[in-house]
Amino acid sequence: MTIAIATPKTTRILLLIAACFVALAYAQWGAERGLAALVGATLSLLNWLALRWFTSRIVDSGAAAGPVEEGVGASGASATGKAAISLLLIGKMGLLIAVVYVLIQHLRIDPVGLAFGLGVLFIGPIVVSLVSGERPIHPSAADAAREER
Repeated sequence: MTIAIATPKTTRILLLIAACFVALAYAQWGAERGLAALVGATLSLLNWLALRWFTSRIVDSGAAAGPVEEGVGASGASATGKAAISLLLIGKMGLLIAVVYVLIQHLRIDPVGLAFGLGVLFIGPIVVSLVSGERPIHPSAADAAREER
């Protein structure tokens, strides 16, 4: 399965897992923690979409540079673009931490429900890999498979 196909499928399954998490939180703990789980699941899904966007830009900037000769690095523009996007990825992580802090300290969102909802981003990819039934291909195995053709 290619990355272009895998990510929308992963996103759909993450949406389903998020809905299950929120429904479970409402059933188990009531409205206050259920709402906090909804907020956490929403943050998880937004975080997932941002991760998809950033990583696709990093991969695309490497592919746009063209084939890299042995011993020669990618073009300076591509390396600079990857570095800038990587820094934005780190900034995204800091922003998520700041949003969680504001939600808990200033908006008084229930921290247990929020953490439960944020768990979607951690549990989701594991469940997706188990559901898909496909094994990731190691880069050297992929190269060997291409050479056999």
